[in-house]
Amino acid sequence: MKQRRSHILALLAPIIAVLTNVPPANADGQVIVAAQETAAIVEPRAASLKLVNLPALEFALRAAIRCKGDAISLTLSVADTFKTLGRDELAGKRAAEATLTVPARQLALAASSRFCIDEDEEAVDELLVPGLATVHASLQCARDGAMSAHFASAPLQVRLNCARRPEEPQVSPEPPAAR
Repeated sequence: MKQRRSHILALLAPIIAVLTNVPPANADGQVIVAAQETAAIVEPRAASLKLVNLPALEFALRAAIRCKGDAISLTLSVADTFKTLGRDELAGKRAAEATLTVPARQLALAASSRFCIDEDEEAVDELLVPGLATVHASLQCARDGAMSAHFASAPLQVRLNCARRPEEPQVSPEPPAAR
């Protein structure tokens, strides 16, 4: 048993030595990503449905970037929707902004038993869903021929509002005819 362990360690020793002796990249950098709260209006649903269908959502994103050297690209993504900003768009900037519109089919359904139920006066008409989706940022930097990649992510918060139809006005009976 002890021989097998020593053989395994002996096989891994060259790999460990290579990994621990790798010099750090010269193109250090950092990325921090944030988003504003997103709001959406949803239609009332049947009481038997426990999941809320979401519309396409628009997220306003901001990334603070720092590269020792040049920022080559910044990619912001939510679900399968992404936008990549290139070197020209990032030149001389410390932050970048982008808006992503994420189609409904790319988002999970929101679960709630009391939100936006058709013909239920006690149902809640507003629902805050923290972490419904996540924004990911990837920054590529270059300096003296060395490349580095930096990553960040942040949860996205969505406020759902129910699109209740206005109550129909009550019709008053006709006043009696004057005599």
